[in-house]
Amino acid sequence: MAKSYKYSRSRKPISLKDAKLRLTDCIKELEVVILDGDYDPKEIHTKIQATYAMSNALSRYSKLVELTTLEQRISELEDRL
Repeated sequence: MAKSYKYSRSRKPISLKDAKLRLTDCIKELEVVILDGDYDPKEIHTKIQATYAMSNALSRYSKLVELTTLEQRISELEDRL
């Protein structure tokens, strides 16, 4: 099986702060799609996908917040030692 183009791309790691900012922007954009008052049966699939994406983004965001908090607490404990 041929490798996908994704394997050849180099990915630079981002900081937790940058990830939190990107997820915040993502969540704001998804809210616009989900909370749009116009009901169009053709777009219901898009709303379902946006809701699913929002759920995943919020889950990831909560993990990042947890990791950031733990990282700060560990740094404070290390400084005390």
